[in-house]
Amino acid sequence: MAQARPRFCPQCGTPTTAGQGFCANCGRVLIAAPSEVDTVPQGQPRQRFSQTGPQTVQQSPQPVWARPSASFPRSPKKRKLGRTGCVLLFLVLLVVAGIGTYAGAGLLGLHLPGFESAGRSDMQPPIATMVVNTSVTYAGVNIAILSAQQSQSFVDDPNTTTTGMVRLHLQEQNKTSTRVSWIYANVARLVLPGGKTVAPTLVQSGAGIAPGTTQESILDFAAPTSMKISQLSLRLGAMNEAQMDIPLTGHADLHKYAPKTVNLNGQMTYLGLNWTLVSATSQLSIAGQQASKGMSYIIVTLKVDNTLSQEAIPGSAYDYIRLKSGSTNASPKSTTLPVLFEAGETGKTGTLTFLAPQTSSAYTLILLPQGGTEQATTDFQFA
Repeated sequence: MAQARPRFCPQCGTPTTAGQGFCANCGRVLIAAPSEVDTVPQGQPRQRFSQTGPQTVQQSPQPVWARPSASFPRSPKKRKLGRTGCVLLFLVLLVVAGIGTYAGAGLLGLHLPGFESAGRSDMQPPIATMVVNTSVTYAGVNIAILSAQQSQSFVDDPNTTTTGMVRLHLQEQNKTSTRVSWIYANVARLVLPGGKTVAPTLVQSGAGIAPGTTQESILDFAAPTSMKISQLSLRLGAMNEAQMDIPLTGHADLHKYAPKTVNLNGQMTYLGLNWTLVSATSQLSIAGQQASKGMSYIIVTLKVDNTLSQEAIPGSAYDYIRLKSGSTNASPKSTTLPVLFEAGETGKTGTLTFLAPQTSSAYTLILLPQGGTEQATTDFQFA
């Protein structure tokens, strides 16, 4: 019986060629099928069969390789994103990135609408207010503490804590003829019970105050709500300046920071002129300046009468006038005393400003010898 190889692979349907032993696509062994032409053994005559009636031809089942190609499903094609799909994908990524950025900014503590960072709320907690109305002079400017407020937090302060805050309302009045400037972040501290100090978390104040003007400022400090306002003090003055502690009680005694003035009548004769020490004042500041730490300004007023028939020229007071306190002789920091006095001129006045230790109370004003004139002195003290 002759055998013929299938024209298609029974497994994958790939066409085959004569003499091919394996499928070139899937590697299946190609087994020859029995021939449909010669099925009679050799040596036997063929038998003829006559058809006497209708004959039903029974179809043999189709081999797998001969079945319609629909029985082998094609792998689905990959769909590519069109222009619309790319645009939609970009918009989705943009929205996701925006949400992430917004949330991150909120977690970093930035105040954003609709977002509450940890421990922060847009609702202001209750505020307790205490009237203080206490004032001191700093750098020649009168600073009044009008009131103190206390709350768990201040929502308008970007640096607020949630464990307690104190807000001070200040008013500054510059009665000098000089524009005065300072930085509260450097010169203001809140003194807590036990002596610990804290710097402001927020300062709302002008850059300076012009002569003859008044302005208001706000200072915020972090202080636990367990501390009463009356237990706190405001310290004014940098580390290297004469500092002042103002208790926030509303009735603090600040007499020790107030200027002290004594009226005098110290008489001296110098360069043929009659000199009179009229008064002396001790204070912690002058226009635009605060005294150095542990020091105070001593301001003396002199009156000079020239009874001579010629002008007298003692020269600059920086050169010949000194203030002695203890073992220290201080030169003037500033003066308005004239360098000459006209003939017959009387009642001419001027001031001299010195820096002296705060611990001193007794002083000697010295006019140094010059031009053959002897030294002249006069003593004074503050009670």
